[in-house]
Amino acid sequence: MTRLARARTLPALLMCCALLMGAAAAVLGAAATASAAGRLGDLTLSKTSGSITDDPLVPHVTTDVPCPTGQGDAVQFKVVHPTNGSRTSLGQVSAGGYDTAPVDTDLPVWGTSLGGVLIGWFGSDPHDGTYTLQLECPNWDDPNAFSFFSTTIQVTGDTWAVPQAEATSVELTAVPATESNLGDTVTFTAKVTPAVAGDFTLTAQQLNAEPIELGSKAAENGSAVFTTTALPLGLMNIGAQFTPADPDAYTGSVGSITGYTVQPATDPSGPPSGSPSPSDSESPEEPAELEVVDADGNPLGENPPLEAGQKVAITARGYSANATVKVSLSDSETAFADATADADGIVQGYDFTVPDEIADGDHTLTLAEDKADGHSVAFAFTTGEVADPDPSPEPSDSTGVDGGTTDGATGGDTGGSDTGGTGGSDGGSGSGGGDGSLASTGTGVAAIGLGSLALLFVGAAFVVSARRKGLLTFAAPSGTPVD
Repeated sequence: MTRLARARTLPALLMCCALLMGAAAAVLGAAATASAAGRLGDLTLSKTSGSITDDPLVPHVTTDVPCPTGQGDAVQFKVVHPTNGSRTSLGQVSAGGYDTAPVDTDLPVWGTSLGGVLIGWFGSDPHDGTYTLQLECPNWDDPNAFSFFSTTIQVTGDTWAVPQAEATSVELTAVPATESNLGDTVTFTAKVTPAVAGDFTLTAQQLNAEPIELGSKAAENGSAVFTTTALPLGLMNIGAQFTPADPDAYTGSVGSITGYTVQPATDPSGPPSGSPSPSDSESPEEPAELEVVDADGNPLGENPPLEAGQKVAITARGYSANATVKVSLSDSETAFADATADADGIVQGYDFTVPDEIADGDHTLTLAEDKADGHSVAFAFTTGEVADPDPSPEPSDSTGVDGGTTDGATGGDTGGSDTGGTGGSDGGSGSGGGDGSLASTGTGVAAIGLGSLALLFVGAAFVVSARRKGLLTFAAPSGTPVD
């Protein structure tokens, strides 16, 4: 009888261990998903000033993002003590669903005003100062692990107001000041007033074109200096956008230079030094009727190969002063913006983008003056693969020792073998970064481990129980007596 009792006891013990391990795994798994305390974003008040005796202080509040999952049953409106960090409630809303959409809710009458809270904190002393207001998403499982949205207000006497950011202004200057040649070095100096911390972003933008970013720099004593050779050909506006480091205290601003002109590059090849200048009877060389440069300002030759989506800038001459110039592409129904000639009859820096759906082959872009018998300039280019009319002969069969080819193709294959691929695959493994999940990794592993142990105990319990009842037997090795 005693022996039978022991036989039943072992499976029971294993089952109890399994249940305990499973419970511990469940607890740890739940703890791994708990939200930590932290600021979620800005709190927006429905008004920007009022009286500290108002109840509620503001009738409505909003946020840009929801509360964390599991913390959306209610939101609590509180004011934070400026020195000890304690928080006193000015209202609570328990409509629920605040973890599924940004908060957008009215605040109720609470029976306590901001003025009453300040008197409770400081007595009748003056309450002037800056205070933080928080809209909290409570965590009922851990009151210290709440998340919140916040803003600040300035109290003066019996009134409060949201602090207004101080305006800034930017001055932008250039050397050369108003024009330069394509590829020349141009220096821009941006200066913000007042001289506060922040970043400058310099851009160049031509008419009907996307802005080109020329660089970004942090302000040093309110200034930043940019040096560039990347200005495109033609007429453009240059802008310096200032973004303050403290947007609550200062506003952003922009400084600009309008009508900056980049002319075609001058021909560096000229008469040698000391050579006599041409006589008055010699006429100077006329500029080319058509000049085309790529997005980096590099001149393109005749009938250049272009790619779909590629951008070029076109300068065409010979039109009537201030003429409207129609732009069309052969074998294409794409509509292009009109160009406008200047007072000298020149279309300066017309931006053309090769259509994405263009077919392979030869194409002609025509810039024609919008009148009968008007002047016309054609820009020919090709797209797609161009067949080589005179393919180079096959390389001779002379190879290096042990079969190394003359063009190095086979030798390059060696580096791409499976051995070299191992490092790439290892380097790509690992969890995604930047989402803050690393802190919960240990807890998740512990939960998985305990869960696995629980399953092992359950299996062991079933095996022992089955053997005791004679439902499970194992074959003995050959020659070994069986009990």
